[in-house]
Amino acid sequence: MEIRERLIAESDQKYREFSSKLTPGCETILGVRMPVLRKISKEIIKGDWRTFLSEPGPYVHEEKILRGLVIAGAKMDMKERLAHLEEFIPLIDNWAVCDSMVIKRDREDMVQLWNFILPYFDRPGEYEKRFAVTTMLRFIDDEHIDRILQELERVEHDGYYLKMGVAWTLSFCFIEFPEKTLSMLRNGRLDDFTYNKTLQKITESLRVDPETKKMIKGLRRG
Repeated sequence: MEIRERLIAESDQKYREFSSKLTPGCETILGVRMPVLRKISKEIIKGDWRTFLSEPGPYVHEEKILRGLVIAGAKMDMKERLAHLEEFIPLIDNWAVCDSMVIKRDREDMVQLWNFILPYFDRPGEYEKRFAVTTMLRFIDDEHIDRILQELERVEHDGYYLKMGVAWTLSFCFIEFPEKTLSMLRNGRLDDFTYNKTLQKITESLRVDPETKKMIKGLRRG
C-alpha cells in the first residue's frame, strides 16, 4: 500500500475536523493522529526512507509531518540530515508541521546544526523563523543561552504562530536560566503580545514554583 493510501485508510473525519480548527488555513489535512504517524514513520525508517524523501510533491499535511519525522529519526550523518532539512523547511506552512520535526540533542555534530539554523532567524517567512526559534530548545545550555536570548529578542514578525513560538521557547529558557531570561524580559524590546505570552507560558509551567509565578504575573504589561 502506498503511503498516501495508508494515510487515507488511517484517517478519521472527526479528528480531521478537530485538527483543522487548530491549524486554520491548512486545506490538506486528512485526519491521522500523531501516534499513527509516528508508527508509519518508524516503518519508513526501517525500509527505503531515502526513496520516500525523494518522492516529489505536492504533499498533504500528514505527508509533510512524516517527512519531518523521517529526517529527524533516520540514521544518517549531519551533512545529509541538513541537506534534507534545507528541502523540508520551505514545506512548513503551519505550526503542527514545524513542531513535529525534532532533532534530538544527542545527535552527532550539533555544531553543524547550530550554524545551519542561525541564518533562518533572518528569513522572511513566519515558519522559517519559527523553525529556527523552536530548534533553539535543543541548545538551552551555558554555551548557547546568551546567543539564544539575543536572537529571540530581535525576532520581528507579525505572525501569531511565530510570536507564540518565541514565548514558548523563552519560557524554557527561564526554567533553565531564570536570572538571564528575566533580565532580557525586563530590559529587552519584545513587543507587548510576545512579552505577555512569555509570562503566561512561564506561569503555566509545572516546573516554576508558586512564589516565582506570583512575581512573574506582576510583570505583565497593560
